[in-house]
Amino acid sequence: MKVKSHQRKLWLYCLLGTLACGLTIVCKLAIVWSVDSYLYSLPIVGGVLASLEVAEISSPILLALLGLMLGALTYYLPSSINLGVRLLLLGLALPLVLFLGHKVRHRLWVQQVATQESLSISQSQQVTDTFLRRETAKTGTMGFYWYTADRAVPPLRLSNLETTTDIDSLQDQLSALGSRQTGLLGLAFSLYNWLFANAGWGIRTAYALLSGFMGLSYFFKGQVWADRQRRR
Repeated sequence: MKVKSHQRKLWLYCLLGTLACGLTIVCKLAIVWSVDSYLYSLPIVGGVLASLEVAEISSPILLALLGLMLGALTYYLPSSINLGVRLLLLGLALPLVLFLGHKVRHRLWVQQVATQESLSISQSQQVTDTFLRRETAKTGTMGFYWYTADRAVPPLRLSNLETTTDIDSLQDQLSALGSRQTGLLGLAFSLYNWLFANAGWGIRTAYALLSGFMGLSYFFKGQVWADRQRRR
């Protein structure tokens, strides 16, 4: 009887834990879709919000809630199960929550290009893949992920997709100016260029670290609650 009881609890943990992970991922995808559709498309301010990746602010919050739920669900696990197994679902959910939103954004971009230029989805996919391959040496969602780390809002018009659009950009002009400087001024320009080039990756790294920290912190809080309930 005791073995069957443990098996039922284990299956219940797997079921509820999987549902919690699935709900968290669905919520993240819905948030990214809403933000990309209604905020990132705003003139001027949309580009600023996209460069800050404001949709990713939801990741630490969602991971904290998921961590709390998964920690509380350890109530159904035998105390002999080690910490690595207890953290397995959270570890699997973390990269999905952080990355799948970019897949949604990529899909929306392909659809927007198709609508803007009266193309079919397959034609738009080919055009955008060609653009991403030229810019990042990658295609699909991975190419989009790499591209938007440097330039948050990808172009929508064929004229911009088929040519390099930022040759005469202010950033290029500043880089050229900085390359001619020496001493402290040259160092300042070099630092600026480095920060500008890596700002997107820095923001993503910060969100990822914060999400992981929040998920772990609240997982242990939920586990403390589960331990207290088990002792009653």
